[in-house]
Amino acid sequence: MSVEYHHVVIHHLRKEPKQQIQKPIIKDVTLNSDSESVHKLVDGVIKLYGTKDNNSIFGTFSDDEDFGYFPANFESFRAGSQTEGDFISLTKVAMNSLQNKAGDVNFASGGYILFASYSMQGKPYFLVAMIKQREGLQLNDDLEPIGIQELDLNKLHQAARINIHRYLEHEQADVDEKEQFSYLSFVSPRSNQSASGYFIKALGCSGGVASSRATDSAIVGMSDFFNKDKNLKIRVKELKAGVCSYLRDCCDEKRPATVTDLTGLARNFLPTGYSEEQRNKVEEDLASYLNSDDKQVPAEFRVHLATVNKKARVKLKTANWQVQFEKHSFGFDENAEVWYDKDNERLIFNNITNEMKSIFMDEK
Repeated sequence: MSVEYHHVVIHHLRKEPKQQIQKPIIKDVTLNSDSESVHKLVDGVIKLYGTKDNNSIFGTFSDDEDFGYFPANFESFRAGSQTEGDFISLTKVAMNSLQNKAGDVNFASGGYILFASYSMQGKPYFLVAMIKQREGLQLNDDLEPIGIQELDLNKLHQAARINIHRYLEHEQADVDEKEQFSYLSFVSPRSNQSASGYFIKALGCSGGVASSRATDSAIVGMSDFFNKDKNLKIRVKELKAGVCSYLRDCCDEKRPATVTDLTGLARNFLPTGYSEEQRNKVEEDLASYLNSDDKQVPAEFRVHLATVNKKARVKLKTANWQVQFEKHSFGFDENAEVWYDKDNERLIFNNITNEMKSIFMDEK
């Protein structure tokens, strides 16, 4: 993971559950972006995105005026020279909004708020994360990280990240195409969500990926992940059929599809020789892949049946006939249910049922 660190600062939002919020501790200068401890802290937060137990939710800034001043101030920062002073000013706007929202929630708790402007693989990001000062993470009186070990999910209470490349694509897209460019991703451990929704609202985040896009990304993402591995790609066709079947079941039963279900389904198509450790690793990697900024499959989503059918079926039509069949039944082998005999340019249907035979005979 190649990261270029531009600006980093930590402020302190002081709030305990069921208690009144206190005056925050705000820093006027950034941390040393070349510090190894700073790198380790930022890298640790970045690595938590999209992990199995820490799924991202995707969205954009809300147009609702109740969502505060942060979105407009972020745009000013992005479009400007992005100096250290500009960065600190933006973080102060965010902290003011967080202070106001947290004060309205009785059970809300504060923490140390990490802000980071950085680039990864040449793409710029802006990160805001709430962390707790516990064993493994120590901050000095100047809120500088010292003695950092590995972060775990208990340290990351909330986080929001702006993919600035996608943000610009969204801004430049036509109105009807904007939903294809979600640029915000925010995460929260499940045990935390009820008391800490203020964090998302304070930053002006509005969650939601269109069901058609989430469904498409799930099907394509599962297939792409298996196609990348020579040990898995031989079962891509079966996997895709299984995924489409699962998504249809979700639609029939009016329940959401989940990344957890999809990764669990994938285990059925792993090589029999894989150990339990290997299976768990594939499942974890697949969850991260599906929930990445590129694929943006939410932790759970409503299935779009038309998208499933479009991905799962082939529809052929001529002036005299038309036919529709599941893609997984098609093949270039004579044993396929729908066999394309390439040498003779014929489409042959095998496994004809008795009912079909009767229909054909009646038409003699």
